[in-house]
This record gives sequence, C-alpha cells and structure tokens, in this order.
Amino acid sequence: MSARNASPNDDHDSPWKEALELYFSEALALLAPDLHAIIDWLVPVEFLDKELQAVLRTSTPGQGCRHADKLVRVRLLGGTNALLLVHVEVQGRLSGSQGLQAFSWRMLEYSVLFRQRERRRGKTLLPPQVYSLGILIDQPRRRRHESPATSLTYRNDFLGQQTRFTFPIVELEQWRSRWEALDALAPSNPFAVVIMAQLQATGHPDKATRLAPLLDLTRRLYGYGYTRDRIGALLRLVEWMIRLPPALETDYLLAAQQLEREHMMSYVTIAERVYTQKGMEKGEANLLLRLIQRRFGAVDAETTQRIRTARSQDLETWSLNFVDATTLDDVFRD
Repeated sequence: MSARNASPNDDHDSPWKEALELYFSEALALLAPDLHAIIDWLVPVEFLDKELQAVLRTSTPGQGCRHADKLVRVRLLGGTNALLLVHVEVQGRLSGSQGLQAFSWRMLEYSVLFRQRERRRGKTLLPPQVYSLGILIDQPRRRRHESPATSLTYRNDFLGQQTRFTFPIVELEQWRSRWEALDALAPSNPFAVVIMAQLQATGHPDKATRLAPLLDLTRRLYGYGYTRDRIGALLRLVEWMIRLPPALETDYLLAAQQLEREHMMSYVTIAERVYTQKGMEKGEANLLLRLIQRRFGAVDAETTQRIRTARSQDLETWSLNFVDATTLDDVFRD
C-alpha cells in the first residue's frame, strides 16, 4: 500500500487471504466470471499454501511473503484430469510504468515457476495451465475518458527475440461507481461485501472518518438476509479491513449492539473476537514451539519470546517454513 493512502497498521493482505479462502467461488464469480464458468465446482478446490511458499522462496529475493497470494488447484469442466492452477495476487498501488512492468514480470515469473514445478512433479512433457489474476486494490483513479484496465502485459524485445505475457487484472476502484450494483449482488454473493469493505477502507485512509462508513456497511449486512454465522464471518472481515482507532470502537460497539437487538441476532463484539484470536494465536505459538524443540532441541529465551508474541500471520508463515526446515534459521525465513 502507498504511504499516502494506506493508514498505519492497516492490514489488507491477511483479510484478503481469508476472504479468498472463505468465498473463493463467489470471488471468481464476481471478478473472473469466464473462469468461474468452466470450473467443475462439484470437485472441491485445493489451496496449495505449502507449494506457494516453496515457489515464493525461489522468486525475487527481498520481496518476502505476500500473504494474500493464493495458489489453488481446481478441476475444469469437460476434462477428466484437467487441472488448473489459479494464482490470485492482491497488489497495492503501483507507481508508473516501471511499477506496472515489475508487477507484470513478477506474475510471469510466478506462472513459469508454478508450471515448472507441476511439470516436474507430474513428470509430464507439458505443464498444466496457470490462470494468473491480478487484483489491484488501490490504483489511482483514472480520468473520466479513460476506461479501467482489464489486463496487463509484460513485454521484452531483444535482438529479434520477443516475450509477451498478458494476464487479466481487476482494478477495484472501478467498482466505486457501481456501489449500488454491489449492494444488489451482496445478498447472493458475500464477496461483494468484501469489495465494499475494501473500497470504504481505501476511500477513508484517515481512521477518524471511518465510523460512519463502517456502521453503514454493518447495517447493510444485517439487511441482506444472511445467517448469523455468515454475518459473524463477514463482520470480522469488514472490521479487519475498515480498522477503527481505539477511541471509536466503543461507539461502534454500542451501535452494532443496537442493530443486534433490532434484528434479534447475537453479535460477537470486537473485544470478544480479539480475545478469541489471541487464544488461537497462543495455541499456534505453543504448538510451533514444541515442534521446534523436538526437531532442533531447546531454544533460548529470546526465540521463545519471539514466537509467543508473534502475530497470527507470522506464526502461519513459520509453521509452513518448518515443514522443510533443516535449521532453526530456515523456520524464520521470510
């Protein structure tokens, strides 16, 4: 995210990662309908987090882990063993043509690495198809006469050699002018709510101005006819994306509890969710610590403290690293 538009402590990667896992089919129906139409949704999709981590570790040095990247194996209609690897990247503001080219190169690099890995594993002559989709959550608004970009192309020409890699992108800003359409889609497609939340977050970078838009979206959620469980899951994502300053949380909770009474639903408060999340993180930390001690022996107090105070996304990354780690340093590699 850009320093100008992103609020300090805003976390866009983690909620997007969770949203894509919870509502993957709904996300493709909204963002890539042509792809959604050729997938056999009777066959469960497979999220390849371990494979993704392995590929990212071999890609551009210094880029670290992009938590919102998702690599998913799906079955296509009409093919007995046709598999498709779907790569979705959530990318913040890209600056100028150089930034767009760097992003395009990274998508090409990932596509090649994914296909190469699958070809070797399957011992096939040709690799499986890879569908690369870029989701740009904070691109600058275009002039009125300019249409939103629907694809990007990496180009390289050298002494008669040409490389062209074109992949579809979705600029979320294009949905800002289609807010009412999102609102109409939301009752049948909960991923519309995710996009609405992201638009409110990027549209209100000053957290002090977010109370009204957060309450508006919360009120809409209660009116979409969702079950209590679905409202709870979406509220967690919405509050995660449209993060409030602590001073406004009490005002929000009081208003949300009033909505609960009006709709006769049990509302899980921010405080309760934070408590639950902390409990989950504590369990994840204890498990990782035990695994490390079993493989590498006793660890020092500093390492123990680092694990026990880590964020959930860090614990997840380290747990994935642990699978093939040969040294303690490998566990904490980005």
